[in-house]
Amino acid sequence: MKFITFVRRHKALTLLTLISMVVLIVLFQNSDSVDFKVLFWQFSAQKVILILGAMFLGYIVG
Repeated sequence: MKFITFVRRHKALTLLTLISMVVLIVLFQNSDSVDFKVLFWQFSAQKVILILGAMFLGYIVG
């Protein structure tokens, strides 16, 4: 029951978590052929996963 209450109160956080999980699953499946280009930087899927993992860990620890 507490989980349902949490989901109702934090709809945006729950939606963001679900979208992030879908993006991570797609990145893991296509990590060999995915490259991101932002301005003049180019990131591979492994780097993006590492950056997202570090951000998530920092959020949890902080």
